[in-house]
Amino acid sequence: MKIIYVVLICFFTAACSSTKVHLYTRYLSAEETQGVTKNLEALGFDVVANTLVFPDDIEQSTLLYSPFVEGENSINVLIDSLEQSGWGISSVKPIFSGNHYYTKNSVGLLLLPDGLVKNDQVTVQDLANEYESKKCKNTIKLRLNSDATYQFLYANNAYNENDQLIGNWQITSYPYIELISLNKAWRFYYEIHKNIESDVVGKIELIELKPVDDQYSLPKCIYVNGIRA
Repeated sequence: MKIIYVVLICFFTAACSSTKVHLYTRYLSAEETQGVTKNLEALGFDVVANTLVFPDDIEQSTLLYSPFVEGENSINVLIDSLEQSGWGISSVKPIFSGNHYYTKNSVGLLLLPDGLVKNDQVTVQDLANEYESKKCKNTIKLRLNSDATYQFLYANNAYNENDQLIGNWQITSYPYIELISLNKAWRFYYEIHKNIESDVVGKIELIELKPVDDQYSLPKCIYVNGIRA
């Protein structure tokens, strides 16, 4: 039996060895990303992780595949392995979705944890980005980093030494985030707003951070980040 098992693993590995899996990790934790990657690499898949925005029509865990995937059983092996690991694939689509497409020997794997609806709120992963000020007397950038730190950056460097300009951030109770200065002396609160705008090229997903209190030590600015869908 052990010999048969080894032979089967070798067969699956040979069938999958050159198939590239583009793993969308935007809504996954680091542990989930590591687990899925380890599982697929053990089967011989070449896993390439990214944090790209999901296509508009993807609302559940989905596999997008190229018709040129080598080994007719590769897709089935991939889906079976994911399901055994607790990742049910609700939708399997050929070639492309939106402007995401896969050619040659590759697939796109877009995973959403159970209970998470992609468009109902902005995730921590989505918030971690650089924002530009608007409706503001100063030109300021706000960086929300993925390690839960923040930094305000004034265009005029003379302001960039103030204690409240660096610290840590967290979602307190959605849709509110809290920024706490490194010396714990300052707290700033913003409300998260998600909007979609369109231009001649296509749709742009906007995340706006609007202040909810009177910030006496900072200009009362709205901060905006736009991602083209």
